[in-house]
Amino acid sequence: MSLKTFVKIGKIDNLSDARYCAGMMVDILGFNLEEGTEGYVSPENFSEISEWVAGVSFCGEFANAQPAEVKLATTQYKIDYLEVQNVDLLEELSDLTTKLILKIVLNSTDDLEKLSSQLELAGGLVEHVIITSLHPELSDAIVAKLATIDTDLSILRGFDINEVSANEAADSNVFSGIEVEGSPEDRPGFKDYGIVMDILEELEED
Repeated sequence: MSLKTFVKIGKIDNLSDARYCAGMMVDILGFNLEEGTEGYVSPENFSEISEWVAGVSFCGEFANAQPAEVKLATTQYKIDYLEVQNVDLLEELSDLTTKLILKIVLNSTDDLEKLSSQLELAGGLVEHVIITSLHPELSDAIVAKLATIDTDLSILRGFDINEVSANEAADSNVFSGIEVEGSPEDRPGFKDYGIVMDILEELEED
């Protein structure tokens, strides 16, 4: 069994999500390591979760952290990737052995205009770029914009993700994969996997 495209699951904060997604052969599990933010996973909780899963890479996710905090995580967590949302941090973090991911959040047409330059700055520094947005009405414009950009970067679709768009991304020349976000447990051991299950089952290959 395998999935038909590269998949990262972000915002993992419970063992149920981690074990299910690892069993479905996703590529990367992401954990919010930014202390003081919603969904933060402490080093102790990360160890409790990660030691029960195998066959996946682990990513530490940061939105607004300073470089020192991001670098510190590499000493506190056994992670393979660091994800940041500020392209200006990439150069400073490039001396780490941990691989880098850039997440770009597009919330307006003005953000779209900056996309080409951000991808250019990320070139040669990151393993993947995740493109996401909180505004589904921008989805077609984002896809159209990416289709005009000549880049060798691995682009993961993280916006307007459902079974249909995930399949489209898997068959697309624009995207190398997708990112979907996990959700909290109802209580330990009880979990509705929701859209994550729907998408992974849609992408599953025998």
